[in-house]
Amino acid sequence: MQYEFSEVINGLKPSFIREILKLTVKPEIISFAGGLPDPTLFPHQTIKDASNAMFDRQDNGIFQYTTTEGHLGLRQWIAKRFSDAHDVQVDADQVMIVSGSQQALDLFGKIYINPQDGVVMEAPTYLGAIQAFRMYQPEFKEVELLEDGIDTDQFRTTMTQSDSKFFYGIPNFQNPTGLTYSADKRQQVADILQDSGKLMLEDDPYGALLFDDPNTQGMTTRPIYALAPEHVVYMGSFSKVFVPGFRLGWVIAPKPVLAKMVIAKQAADLHTNSFVQELLYQYVTTNDLDAHIDVIRQTYSAKKSCMVEAIHTYLGDEVQMAPANGGMFIWVRVPGVAVMDLLKYAIDNNVAYVPGEAFSLSGEYKDYMRLNFTSLDDEQIIEGIKRLKAALDAYRVAQ
Repeated sequence: MQYEFSEVINGLKPSFIREILKLTVKPEIISFAGGLPDPTLFPHQTIKDASNAMFDRQDNGIFQYTTTEGHLGLRQWIAKRFSDAHDVQVDADQVMIVSGSQQALDLFGKIYINPQDGVVMEAPTYLGAIQAFRMYQPEFKEVELLEDGIDTDQFRTTMTQSDSKFFYGIPNFQNPTGLTYSADKRQQVADILQDSGKLMLEDDPYGALLFDDPNTQGMTTRPIYALAPEHVVYMGSFSKVFVPGFRLGWVIAPKPVLAKMVIAKQAADLHTNSFVQELLYQYVTTNDLDAHIDVIRQTYSAKKSCMVEAIHTYLGDEVQMAPANGGMFIWVRVPGVAVMDLLKYAIDNNVAYVPGEAFSLSGEYKDYMRLNFTSLDDEQIIEGIKRLKAALDAYRVAQ
């Protein structure tokens, strides 16, 4: 039978990262490819305790449909926590629970992108955002990332163009580069948004993962939302600080924007899983989430240091690394090497990564790779870097 798919879906390719992950299910492969949290840090016992407490209440409401906006208590908790942490007033009716922040990308695309609208993106940028927005056929515009954040001269010029609809950015420990905007760059972005009258979609899954390190003294992770709340839609996630399998995220938005996103979500899935919302609310109101996040930060900081040391030891001057002061990734350049071609040799040596050009809208960053350090132990990280060195040696011999 001939299946008549839409032109849009026929023009889309599968996620490069998801396709690589299919290769890495083999136990012998050490994968630096996925952005996976450390599974040993998932709070098994306290989740079990929270679940038992829910069942002990014998409340059938935990199995019932809920509102599209989500669990009221959880939204109130998010609003208060965000307001207190970032010195900005947020109310629960500005918050919506979503099925992972990836859904927020899709919902925002539905309500805000018409075909050929200009969508401004960091270069490089998160592959999942590219995929989500491509469903709505925009024209992408790239603005270069510098070490202290986006190039604000280029950003101002691009945002003042009439067809530029909004800006999507990740100011904290950006995916894939790991870079973080300076306080000055955050203020400049906020000012440009206000001057241009345009919106930013601020993606912040990693903001809580700032490492305790001499290099991070004075570093800020304050959201741009706090500087220009009428011009920013903020996306948060529990995947990196709780568990990813629950697929729980949230949106904070100006009320007119949130109202449209609610309509889009009603059409998509009615509401996010009500049982896991109730479970999360039980967890955060009976446990110290910040203490749990501190353990995650300390663990990931040590893993990052292990990877950096291994790269210096085994790859040395063959590569260059962007600074990573938090988050989950190290952005590595291998000058003169076609990193996409290198991937074959890496797989042959049972190690995997994501080539940099997967994060580019224009096919750039061909000599870059993104390495994840959070999901592996120190022994695996060191062995994986050794294998990467073997792959690089094999690649050079073949040239």
